[in-house]
Parts: sequence; C-alpha cells; structure tokens
Amino acid sequence: EITAEEQFEIQKEHDRRKKQFAKDNHIELLEIWYYEQNKIGEILNEKLNINKDTIDGLIMITQTPDYFVPPTSCIVQHRLGLDNCGLVYDSNIGCTAFPFGLQMACANIMAGCKRILLLVGDANPNRGETSNKDGLLFGDAGVAIIVEKTDEDISPINIAIETIGSGYKSLITPYGMERHPLPVVAQTRGFEFAAYYNNATYMSGTDVFTFSIKDAPRTTKTFLANLGNDISDFDFVSIHQANKMIIDNVAKRIKAPQEKVINSIERFGNTRGASTAVNICDYAENNNIYEGNKKILALAFGIGLNVTVASFTIDMSVCLPIIKTSEVYDDGIDSETYFK
Repeated sequence: EITAEEQFEIQKEHDRRKKQFAKDNHIELLEIWYYEQNKIGEILNEKLNINKDTIDGLIMITQTPDYFVPPTSCIVQHRLGLDNCGLVYDSNIGCTAFPFGLQMACANIMAGCKRILLLVGDANPNRGETSNKDGLLFGDAGVAIIVEKTDEDISPINIAIETIGSGYKSLITPYGMERHPLPVVAQTRGFEFAAYYNNATYMSGTDVFTFSIKDAPRTTKTFLANLGNDISDFDFVSIHQANKMIIDNVAKRIKAPQEKVINSIERFGNTRGASTAVNICDYAENNNIYEGNKKILALAFGIGLNVTVASFTIDMSVCLPIIKTSEVYDDGIDSETYFK
C-alpha cells in the first residue's frame, strides 16, 4: 500500500513531467503550485502564525465530493496531518457556502472549539466533451479560512440565513442518488441518457433569476435594518458571482455603489460556494491591499433555495494571494481496485 507521503512524491514527479512536456511542445500551462505535506505546519506558522495542532475543527463545504462516502473532510484531515482535529464534517449547501460556512464555524466555536479550518470549494477535473453547456459557466476554486476564538475586543461576525425550501425543484440535481438512482433512470430512459445526466444539475432560469434579484436583496435589507447598518458602513460588498446581470441587479437593489462592489467573474467565472471569498482575495491581489482592517458585506444565494448574508471585519494582512494550479490529487484507485 502506498503511503500518503509516497503518493505526494509521485504527484510531484507527475507535475514535473507535465511541465516539461508543456515546455517541449510549446503549450501554455497554468503554473503548478503545491505545498509539501510535511511542511503544512511550517506554512501555517510562517504565514498566519498558527500551529496546525491547535486546529480542532474542520468543515468542508463542497458539491463535488470525492466519494459518496466517506466524507471528503476526513480525507483532507488525513492529508493535512491534522491529527488533533476531532470535529470533522462535510456540507453541500452550495453557492452560499462561504457565509453559511462562517455561521457553522461560529456555532462550533460557541460550542467549545478553539480554532476551525473552513474549506469551501468545488472542482470538476473531468470536465470535457461530455459536460453540459452549464459547465462553461463555472470556474473551479477552493478557499481556506481560519475562524478562531479570541479575547480581543474586535468587531463581531453577524450572519443571517433564509431558506425557501419550496423552491428546491428550481435548482436540483435529480438523478444519481437514492431517490432516483442511475439503474432505475437507465431502465426507463436508456443507459446513454442516464450516464449523461447522472449528477447533472437542472436549473429553471426564470425562477432562479427572480429569486436572486428579489429574495436576496430583501433578505439583505432586513439584515442591515436589524443591525442598524447601511451600505455606506462597509468598505466592500462581495456578491455571489452568478452572472453579471444578476450581480448588477442585486447591487442596484441594495443600493451598493459600483465602486464598493468587488467582482471576480471576469477572471474566474462562477466559482460557486467560494465566489464571495474569491472576490475578496482577488481584489486584495489586484489592488495590493494587504494591510489594514476592512469591513465587508458578503451576500450569497443559490441552491436550496437559500440566501445568506454576513458582515465581518478582516485584517487584510492575513488575506493570502490566489494560487493557480492544474494539480489533481490521484488517490490510486481505478475501476479495478474494488469489488473484484
């Protein structure tokens, strides 16, 4: 059996050969970055002054998990060497993942955890000719956030969540799970249809658009009113990067001036649950803002149907640059590994 360390060395060699092939054949390739597994603690200490052994909670929010089971969070905990991290779980909440995840992390902090690693991201490394047209809309991205308990006098994190479950059929992945498993779909509509639409997402464009420009602004206005805040109180407004028309509509309805609204859709597309966090990192990098405190309003909306709004102050010195990568982890499993 290959150990995690050996697998990592194999991956590094694979990346080296891929870069060499691209160079020899004049192929433009995204720069490959990787953090050596045995240096995770060193990186946390150097960048954020954090000892990885003090992380006692890990939340992974993704709609593209590695497997049905086990949870991807358990695998990430192992790969990062977070041996002291006991609270480990997944969620698939979707496009509201970053602000919703902050609520989860804060709840776990209030329940007794000291430091939570929140991971939000989706990736489809197998996107290709079999992908449907919606695959062109999305970008692959992941973000990592540390949420910790402190005795310092700092601004609170405020969060509001609204779920409109009656609209769940407007944005749904109907086939592939236990209610409509692949073999049953194949019996009625043929294997080719079942394979193509297995785990494919259906969206009612009109319903989702109406929800986005109506319910998201309404929830945000109520949130601000309850806090006694106004858009002018925030340095930035980060809106889920659904598409530019929706972003502009939502910004207009909450009366957010264009200069306060930060976007990343032109560079990365709709990065789903990570988008409101990607906006912040992208803005910091493009404007070289890596110092001082900034008060941010994050607004996200999507599958559920769900709206989540969060306000928080962030020290920009701990907002790290975006890493671009073409690296894909190989777990060593193929179609012949199990059930022989």
